[in-house]
Amino acid sequence: MKSLSSILFILLFSFAAQAQNYRDFNYEVQFIRTGLQGTELFKVFAYGRNERQCLEAAKMDAVKAILFKGVPGSGLQKPMVTELSEMNQHKDYFKAFFKDNGPYLNYVSISNDGSINENDRFKVGNKLKIGVIVSVNKANLRTELENAGIIKKLNAGF
Repeated sequence: MKSLSSILFILLFSFAAQAQNYRDFNYEVQFIRTGLQGTELFKVFAYGRNERQCLEAAKMDAVKAILFKGVPGSGLQKPMVTELSEMNQHKDYFKAFFKDNGPYLNYVSISNDGSINENDRFKVGNKLKIGVIVSVNKANLRTELENAGIIKKLNAGF
């Protein structure tokens, strides 16, 4: 009986961990075009309880997509952080980087005036899903990660 309760506890814990991981990658990012001065424009569909929460999530999700997933069709098809070991090794850095009002906000902004097209607003269960245009300064973001020792400089192999 004791081993059965231990197994149930482990299963419950693993499901909780998977639910957190699901939230970390529960977003959609579409490449729109390359902008000026090292920026890329994306349409991000983010989830939240209200519009403000969706807009904030969209900014974070755009940066996470560039860092950890890559965005098909863009100049960032492969993620900047390519190895899981790099992510785990620098876990404290990323936790501080993505905290509320964290440094990630220095590299991302809502591109339009904040108005949301009605075709980009959906109710999904008890959540709101909103699509918004986001601009990410990939050049400065890359420099930040290089200076922090997270990724290698582009000229490191030469």
